[in-house]
Amino acid sequence: MLPSFTTDGSAPGAPAESSAPDKRGDAAAQQQFFDNVMLMAPMVASLDPSSSWASVEPTAWDDADPTMRETVVGMGLDACKRADDAAAASELEDPAITWLAARFLCEEHREVADEFLSNDASISPTHTMADLFELALVHEDATVNELLDANTVCIGALAIAWDVHEGFTPDATCWLIRVQSVEETGGDAEYLSLFTDAGDAANTASDARFGELAEASGATPNNLSELLEGME
Repeated sequence: MLPSFTTDGSAPGAPAESSAPDKRGDAAAQQQFFDNVMLMAPMVASLDPSSSWASVEPTAWDDADPTMRETVVGMGLDACKRADDAAAASELEDPAITWLAARFLCEEHREVADEFLSNDASISPTHTMADLFELALVHEDATVNELLDANTVCIGALAIAWDVHEGFTPDATCWLIRVQSVEETGGDAEYLSLFTDAGDAANTASDARFGELAEASGATPNNLSELLEGME
């Protein structure tokens, strides 16, 4: 069972050819790049354990030491340089980091990075990988710290009561849960609310919504989950 999204076509804000200025030296753009790498890294590493992203420990910009910031931003600047030198999308390397670099640091490469990221089969029947990455960017209604904390709770919840889709990990499944929530609601507020104690009635509704999104992401309730439901 693969995740099925509710709309066809491009994700909100899907990129078009851009003539935006180069932002490689812009501090705000570098932080945006860093923050989004932190959210993408567990998913990328989960689907490709050999990826260099497996060595990235998700940390918010404000909590990262200068060396880590420099290292991660350097990954993006290197990807921009490789894109500068490439004659076509087929000559690019590392789809995920290339796309994020083009999204924030060197937008002149965004169109070719879209093509490059989506050359392989998508995990969604209705969206390219570029669409999914666009949905997974940090939105204005959440901070990176809040999303990293929510991801930790999500991973724990799946580990306790769910079996994830074959070939996936809890990290990747939580990424898909968030992406599908963003697809349907336009932001991260709902995803955060799924892991917030808001009283019995609200928590029951949040648990049901989490289950709906988890199953849509290919997860299935395990024996413990079924036992807990029987005790309600």
